[in-house]
Amino acid sequence: MMLPLHTILTNHLHAVVQQVFPQADAALLPSITLEAPRDATHGDFATNAAMVLAKPLNQNPKAVAEALLPSISAHAAVAKAEVAGPGFINLTLHPQAILQELTVLRRNPSAYGQLTLGHGQRAMVEFVSINPTGPIHVGHGRNAVFGEAIARLLTKAGYSVHREYLVNDAGNQIRVLVLSLYARYRELFGEEGSIPADGYGGEYLIEIAEQLKARDGAKWLALRDEETLVAELRAFAVEACLNLIKADIATLGITFDQYFSEHTMHTETTRMRDAVALLRAKGLIYEGTLPPPKGKDVANYQPVELTLFKATDFGLPEDQAVYNRRGAPTYFGQDIAYHYDKLQRGFTMLVTVIGIDQAGAFKPLAKAIEALTGQPDIYHPVAYEMVKVLRNGEPVKLSKRAGNIVLLSDVLAEVGPDAFRFAMLGVKPTTPLIFDLAKAVEKTLENPVFYAQYAHARLASVARQATTLGLPDVPTQPTLETLDAAALTPHAMAVARLLLIYPSMLEQAARALEPHRLATYATQLASTVHSWYAAEKWLDEAAPTATATRLHLAAAAKAILADGLELCGVSAPETM
Repeated sequence: MMLPLHTILTNHLHAVVQQVFPQADAALLPSITLEAPRDATHGDFATNAAMVLAKPLNQNPKAVAEALLPSISAHAAVAKAEVAGPGFINLTLHPQAILQELTVLRRNPSAYGQLTLGHGQRAMVEFVSINPTGPIHVGHGRNAVFGEAIARLLTKAGYSVHREYLVNDAGNQIRVLVLSLYARYRELFGEEGSIPADGYGGEYLIEIAEQLKARDGAKWLALRDEETLVAELRAFAVEACLNLIKADIATLGITFDQYFSEHTMHTETTRMRDAVALLRAKGLIYEGTLPPPKGKDVANYQPVELTLFKATDFGLPEDQAVYNRRGAPTYFGQDIAYHYDKLQRGFTMLVTVIGIDQAGAFKPLAKAIEALTGQPDIYHPVAYEMVKVLRNGEPVKLSKRAGNIVLLSDVLAEVGPDAFRFAMLGVKPTTPLIFDLAKAVEKTLENPVFYAQYAHARLASVARQATTLGLPDVPTQPTLETLDAAALTPHAMAVARLLLIYPSMLEQAARALEPHRLATYATQLASTVHSWYAAEKWLDEAAPTATATRLHLAAAAKAILADGLELCGVSAPETM
């Protein structure tokens, strides 16, 4: 597979650095990048090489840049290289080199940007994973979108990706769910039902109770023992709620490779015991007491001996309980067991999309995984903020069916999966998101997803217009002799530059696990295409070579925009 020009130039740049400054630490090379400058008059690419090297080399950045300049300029694709500002190096490429790169892109658009970063490494992306106690709400929909986009991005980057949903069916919330369901079940027979104080009051439980009644009739009506109720009805309750969640996930177009039951792991495997035994063998598990919890009334605090993980050995302020006072696994202990199971299944990169409210658990779990494996970079939590839903600037009412949340299914029914996905990826996951339903369905250029999709449809329309006018077809493998570099006007060059940095953008997004960069790139490319379309006449029968060049660039832009949208999970329509 032929490397993209951006990769070729980056490799050249790294080789130059090692040649000119052999004393430089090779570990600095990944930080030396080529990016498109903000100002197009500064060239096609800019590198931060001198800025990265200056401090370690104890030299002035401009002096470092000047030393690198001759060898960088020697590359055949580089027309001009010059030092700018405090030490950046700007590169201007030969137009023919850009045209040549576009022909590479056109030959196999789906492979352009395909990376080998992962080298087939097995990566698990665990996402959504909400408690199976009711339908999914819009905030967890953001989790679903980010998780799926990360999975697609890592696949593009060369990882072997497994999508998993952890079914949290082992905790007290399932007991509360069953008792809440039983209260609704009794009500269907005209008897009084009492939902627990911390129970689930949404009307969806009436629907599930009706399913239970249809299946079993009055079989459970006389049963009063809570332990027996929970044991007998837990599987039914979990499955019914999980079916609600699966239906919403399917509407988003997401498929999991596995729904992993935490309850089954604890009842049918020895993962918890084995993980604790391994940590104990390493001297990292002991019996001891914890200090009083901070910020709470501790006048009557009675320390109890617990099984603890030595998190302080890894620089954390406090050791962590693995089992609670009753001898049951803590949430932290359950997380250790589950991630140990992932490791035992052969996954070497563990990505979890998780609410930012649980950020306090990230570091202890990361240290426990490091303790289990001896490697510090296996666990990768991706935190996200919740979503506020508006309609024309006003808060959307909570769902009566769900009890106290805005349902994902209601939002998807109104705006569709494309608009929802693109909006969720519009900003970094740690940025709180305000999602206005009215704006999401507008068919105007003010709507981000419409703006991006319309650019793709516009590019497709131009190709159809060319056919209608009887212009020659633009081959998928044009030769440089059939193209005209003079047709690469400033507006056309702006599009071409964005296409050339696509592989680099994908690599940076994959390394950082930041799929919102995909939506940002698609929006930027769409904007540049719209500007180019408004500025120039693309189809000129009197200038067939220039027209062929523009159509060649348009076809390349269409392919990359479609690829970027697909990685976002968004469709790329041919007409709108």
